[in-house]
Amino acid sequence: MMQDSWSYKRTKTYDRQRTRWHFVVRSFEVVNGEDEPREIYFRDDAETTFGMLRFERLKDNPYRDFDAITNKIMNNKPFRTSLLDNETASVWSKGWK
Repeated sequence: MMQDSWSYKRTKTYDRQRTRWHFVVRSFEVVNGEDEPREIYFRDDAETTFGMLRFERLKDNPYRDFDAITNKIMNNKPFRTSLLDNETASVWSKGWK
């Protein structure tokens, strides 16, 4: 079984309309030589929009920079819409704060 860890990003992030967004990164511990998947969960402050972006391998992430990917999720509505998943709302009950 693959071990995972969760990291809530405490930095306050706002889109162009001044809506606050929250992000959590789920990392997986893998055996040396295996590809590590990475998941970025997001929601708006009103808890009306939930979604997740998954990379099967870290090297599949074309953004490499966390700020760049969070900015794209917040400000590129067509991109964000493709990632929406209301079932990820349950992730936010973990209480990282």
